[in-house]
Amino acid sequence: MGLARTQFLLVSAVVFAATSASPAGYGLAENGEATPRPSSANLDTDPITATIQSLPLQARVSQLMIVTLEGAIGPASSDLALLRYYPPGGVVIPGVSKPTAAAKYVAALRKNPLEIQINVPLLIGANIWRLPEHPSGGRGMFSQLPTLLSLAAANDADSTSRLGGLIATQLTTMGFNMHVGPSLELAPTLPGAKGTVHCLGADPEFAAAAGAGLVEALLDNGVVAIPMGFPGGGGNKESTGPAMLLTPRPLLAECDLLPFRRAIEKGAPTMHVGNTLVPMLDEDNLPASLSATVMKDLLRHELGFKGVIVAGPMDAADLSRNRSPARAAVDALKAGADMIYWNEAGRLVMKAVDTIVAAVDSGDISELTINAALERVLKLKRDFGLLEREPPKVSAAEALERKRKYPEEAYLVERRAVTVVLNREGILPLRAGKPVPVVITGIGGVGELHDALETHIKDVAQRPMHTAKHGGQILNFEIERLTSRILGGIVICVFPDTVKTAGQVRLIRELKAKGAGVVVVLLGYPENVGKLAGADALVLAYSDGASVSETMRAVADVLAGQGPLRVLSADRNLEAAVGDAIELDVLDFVQTPAGRLPVSIEDPFLAGFAVPCDISTALKKADWDFGDGQRASRLEVAHVYKSPGRYPVTLTVTDRKGGTTSGTFHVVVE
Repeated sequence: MGLARTQFLLVSAVVFAATSASPAGYGLAENGEATPRPSSANLDTDPITATIQSLPLQARVSQLMIVTLEGAIGPASSDLALLRYYPPGGVVIPGVSKPTAAAKYVAALRKNPLEIQINVPLLIGANIWRLPEHPSGGRGMFSQLPTLLSLAAANDADSTSRLGGLIATQLTTMGFNMHVGPSLELAPTLPGAKGTVHCLGADPEFAAAAGAGLVEALLDNGVVAIPMGFPGGGGNKESTGPAMLLTPRPLLAECDLLPFRRAIEKGAPTMHVGNTLVPMLDEDNLPASLSATVMKDLLRHELGFKGVIVAGPMDAADLSRNRSPARAAVDALKAGADMIYWNEAGRLVMKAVDTIVAAVDSGDISELTINAALERVLKLKRDFGLLEREPPKVSAAEALERKRKYPEEAYLVERRAVTVVLNREGILPLRAGKPVPVVITGIGGVGELHDALETHIKDVAQRPMHTAKHGGQILNFEIERLTSRILGGIVICVFPDTVKTAGQVRLIRELKAKGAGVVVVLLGYPENVGKLAGADALVLAYSDGASVSETMRAVADVLAGQGPLRVLSADRNLEAAVGDAIELDVLDFVQTPAGRLPVSIEDPFLAGFAVPCDISTALKKADWDFGDGQRASRLEVAHVYKSPGRYPVTLTVTDRKGGTTSGTFHVVVE
């Protein structure tokens, strides 16, 4: 038996033994059943009300905590102490190495006394994108998933819905009943703010549609979704200082608030309120997580949210500058929060519970406030049927590991996300028949792109930069070693967003001086796109860097002219006359690749920007529906309308990989 397996079994036994001990305020009868504090509730009392009345104040307050556990293969010692003496209402599991480890972790947590003896289940959550971030590095035994920014670049409702279902299935298979996300904060607008691939881009309409689609898919599969970051602005954070929502109040409804409003309309049962400063909303300049203006006036009353409000994290550095985490937790509950979110478990959470209990005893906060919050939490757990769910089966989680090959739903998103923003002299797509040497170099993903591109183009060489991968920058000797062996041809440079740009810029310049055509593949958040515009082509993919094999498969499709197609939206109606032929050419309505820049960096690299490539190698078939009962299957058509009217014309195109996409525009016939 391996060491990790032995450790896990020991921890599981300990957590069961520890959490089976009585929580604060309880005793155990001789038959092992819990004996809660005597209550005056009669037999006709609602079960939720009866539960609230039976729980001591400390237990009620503890149930309002959502804590991030610290143990990697099971609860750590600090987690065990919290689970025993201050059993929280919800926990978030940190990074694990594989799905089976997650399933065993969840199964151990399901043996807590409140669920077994008092019928109060535990919210057990994770963020599916963060879960594989195990200390050992990489994604372990997890499948790669497209990032939220990839969804934004793909801008495809069907792909988003399918991916949401895939995420929900993976979560429930591992036993999770809660997902910490998606984040619905828009991409940052503050100069100097560091963007992230874990956002849905800068377009409020798309972020609203995609976010609502993900929330709906999670709910349809019985997963409690927690949309993160209300009321927005969390990305507007420089290296020093807190995040700040700067959108003027009159514009807020159709900008930052729109994704959250759509999620509420889809039935989001919870909403996370972040620590962002909201000077346009709160005249006292309180963080949103401590602001009654945000949680009561805006979220509850204006947006009509009736679910559970989760505020925090209360142990974040931005909050602790002005008040202790315990005091912040009291203020958050007074301002309208139902549950308090923590980045870690342990003494800070215990102290906060004790401080809240003392605040109730002193009259600083009403006991009715605690009970009302707990009632919403218990109704949430009841409505999702958490108590009736079976613990996860390790065998089912093992199947996720056996089927670790990239899911088709995720691959389709990645293909549609790849974006070309520069293509000088039509250097892309690379032609299989051209006798031009192709070399792939760069930092991370070089081997994966090489293998993927060789399925399209033979005799592709690779020259990875190992020193730069570990040092965070391309050193001069690496540049000299590479350029000394280059004489013309095409060099594809793979650059992640985590590496300094100075060496990248010099490498591009030196390669072009050698007569090479330079194609840059930029991975991650595209904040450096303007600095790399000296290349001949710029291709963007939005991988988080932990695993890039399938991202490179999608990139190779685009480089070789086998990318997906997008039917462009028409900004006006076409016009025709009765009896006269209107000529339509598919090339006027379709572009490849399909991705669009999801964030604004600098002119001309603004949200929605993309540069098309030659479509001839990507397009396989075009089908026209003219809206008058007539159809055609040619690239160029001439159609005659016999009667006046406004006709919807639907164009459906099929790419070389068999993917189809459609778009509709209108012809007004006079």
